[in-house]
Amino acid sequence: MNNTNQKEISFIVNKATSDTVFRTNLVQESFYWFFHIYFAEAITYPVAEFQKEIIKLVEGDTKNLIFSGFRGCGKSTIISLAYVIWSMIGRKKKKHIVLISHTSRQTKILMRNIRYLLEDNNLLKRDLGPFYEESEEWRTDSLVFKNYKAKIMAVSINESVRGITHGYKRPDLIICDDVETLESTRTAERREKLIEWYNRDITPLGDKGTSIIILGTMMASGALIQTLKGRIKSGELVGIFRKYPIISEGGVILWKEKWPNIESLEQFRKETGIVEQSWQTEYLLNEWVAEDQIITPDMITYYDSLPIGIYPLVAGVIGADLAISHSDSADKTAMVAGYVFREKGKHVLYLLPNPVNKRLNFHEGIEEAKTLAMSMLTKASTRIFVENVGYQASMIEELKKTEGFYNTEGFEVKGRNKRERLAVTVRHVIPGQVRFPKKGTEQLTTQLFGFGRERYNDLVDAFSIVVIKTFERILNSDDPIAVTFIRGNPIVGGGSSYVDWAEIDDASIFRNKRTRRICQFTN
Repeated sequence: MNNTNQKEISFIVNKATSDTVFRTNLVQESFYWFFHIYFAEAITYPVAEFQKEIIKLVEGDTKNLIFSGFRGCGKSTIISLAYVIWSMIGRKKKKHIVLISHTSRQTKILMRNIRYLLEDNNLLKRDLGPFYEESEEWRTDSLVFKNYKAKIMAVSINESVRGITHGYKRPDLIICDDVETLESTRTAERREKLIEWYNRDITPLGDKGTSIIILGTMMASGALIQTLKGRIKSGELVGIFRKYPIISEGGVILWKEKWPNIESLEQFRKETGIVEQSWQTEYLLNEWVAEDQIITPDMITYYDSLPIGIYPLVAGVIGADLAISHSDSADKTAMVAGYVFREKGKHVLYLLPNPVNKRLNFHEGIEEAKTLAMSMLTKASTRIFVENVGYQASMIEELKKTEGFYNTEGFEVKGRNKRERLAVTVRHVIPGQVRFPKKGTEQLTTQLFGFGRERYNDLVDAFSIVVIKTFERILNSDDPIAVTFIRGNPIVGGGSSYVDWAEIDDASIFRNKRTRRICQFTN
């Protein structure tokens, strides 16, 4: 429709106004014209290009569509109201449409808007009616359309939708409209619960020809929309994701027809009293950064692969925060591992993917630390840092004296609480002295970004230990690491780097604090 010139538009409008048959055929074929003819009163400003793109995408045949749009951008009016009706009366001929929102109050609003439209829009009723309402025994609002043998129903995320059908027909269009809120995405536990609901209840709800449309905002990393975006990007899910912030990353106002310049947008913000948190999350679609947030997403530096053979390897390190309980309410044992390389005169800590985060007893914790260390290039010479308090002190001695991991040592808290310890790491994180793999540390970064809000922070503690101890102890040490590498199998956590740990020249030299650190690389 973007290529339709003004002369063609004028002809279509005039023809549709005077010719009922032409009009009904047109709107059944084109959602664009259905929206413009029957929703003319809702179009208070010229339709923006991003709205035309939404219309074009839902008109198409893509099975999974994810739209993250700023509040007030019209996504719900276009999809949860106009498209719902068109998908039934138009060429798609949907028979069982399910609208899902976060609360029952929201679902009632969605259904009420559809009812009002069908009751008050005389042109729509005359062209495509009649429509009538029916109540269902499971207490969800529904509309049944006799002429189309179709049904629209609305439920909240707390209502069971398993196995619902309309006659023999399973849902063939599912629309999730604002199923996420700031509160429901505040912690990893809540985010995981919503994703599990989507995976177990929503994805299997339909059939082969079912389309799923998700509407909402980008609440947080690990939330539903972010997760589905990642699945589409990785190829795990076939679909299209679109993000529509009120101002693009390039500084372009997305709906210039409504806000022609920054001044008009600022005036709108002042008149409506939009606070900074709402502006960032609901309009710019950014993750909210609290005033007291210590680590923020923009601080993180990521790497593609380890610089094996490019820079000298200085040490392998592990930070361990121990917990000795299998109780569901207990903290978890966490271990964050990495390699220290010397790059152009500076030391850089490369964290490895898939840190340990499990509920383990004392014996299991020791075995996990040993297994992790021996999976690394530095094997028994890996430096293992354990918080030197309570029962954790026993693990230090066990690893060091009994298990032969001589480079195990305690991490002294020195009166610093968890927040203070994490704050110390910032001086190494911001300049990129600590680098994260692009995949495999999502749970760690979630805890870092949500520190103070997330239920668990075990990985944060292990992270603080390994970063602080690495930069205050290892890099000022004269302890040796004389290691030879040969090209061979891929290393654990090394991405596409292929090396094989061959040998430590003399394990006994690790007890000699004066021997200089050496690193050798051979093909």
